[in-house]
Amino acid sequence: MKVLYDHQSFTGMAYGGVTRYFYELMRAFADRPDVDFELSLQFSNNEYLDRASFSKHRRFGLSHWRNVSRLASAVNRLYSIQRVRAHDFSVFHPTYYHNYFLRYLGNKPLVITFHDATSERYGKQYPEVGEHLYEAKKIQMQRADRIIAVSEFSKQEILRFFPIAPEKIDVVHLGTAFSRQRSPIPSVPGTHRYLLYVGKRGLYKNFARFFQAVRPILQRHPDLHLYCAGGGSFTATELAQFQAAGLGQRVHFRAITDSALYALYHHAEAFVFPSLNEGFGLPVLEAFSAGCPVVLSNRSSLPEVGADAALYFDPEQVDSMTESIEKVLTDSALRQQLRQRGAERLTHFSCEKTAEKTLAIYQQLAG
Repeated sequence: MKVLYDHQSFTGMAYGGVTRYFYELMRAFADRPDVDFELSLQFSNNEYLDRASFSKHRRFGLSHWRNVSRLASAVNRLYSIQRVRAHDFSVFHPTYYHNYFLRYLGNKPLVITFHDATSERYGKQYPEVGEHLYEAKKIQMQRADRIIAVSEFSKQEILRFFPIAPEKIDVVHLGTAFSRQRSPIPSVPGTHRYLLYVGKRGLYKNFARFFQAVRPILQRHPDLHLYCAGGGSFTATELAQFQAAGLGQRVHFRAITDSALYALYHHAEAFVFPSLNEGFGLPVLEAFSAGCPVVLSNRSSLPEVGADAALYFDPEQVDSMTESIEKVLTDSALRQQLRQRGAERLTHFSCEKTAEKTLAIYQQLAG
């Protein structure tokens, strides 16, 4: 049996949850004799693929030619079309929602993964998240033979927004590569205590409200700092906000590698995730893996993933957020309890389990 993955997410994303998901699937399959796969990709700057023996892509520069990324995307799509048209595969699993391949697929089995309904929930409020994606998703899901939802919450989102039969959907939870991290754990610059925020900060990620909630905590605890990992450097507006609160020297941005991010989780007083909408929420498992106490929004998939291993708050209520963060910060016994429960909760998730369940779906379709 052979699976064909296409170029889509790997063309435009240097890192992030979607490409990490497909990278971990292929990594799990790379040494198995019962499955073969191909990634139809010529050019990519994806950081995960740089360590992958199964990808023969080339990196492309961005500094000398404004349209080079667009050209790389066009070349990758032409190559994917060529590989789809060859029909040298048992199952096709595209990595994003563009439907360029449908006219060439014939009756070959199609599996798609649905990560979240952010564009359906927030597309009108935040057009940047892709309001236009609805029709493309709908066409792809109607053609698909099986749909993988990364959480029960994501499955319910499909049923809420799309005319799809529930029996067509399989829930396959994600895992984290952080569970493979080993000692020694890198140190973190500075000796101060800190809270940790991870990922993008705009739109539904709810960072502005989170900062309102954490500002009085930082002011009450002069030895406490806030680290924001990944998601791009601070904007001028954010920097001005920090300065206006008198906290310009205590809110820090950190660019991340896997080892650096693991260290940030490991040494943090707590990881706080105030997002209004997540299809799964991989940072929760990352924090569990690193022994970090977790404080979560009580929305979307996060209670499904965190279960009793996290403390929760209403992400639209600043006071609720402040109260939960303060409670974890000032109660060492609670932090230790959350670490223990996080380690127990993590046993329900792994990249290997994700790959096994996904492979069973492929095999069912391939006969």
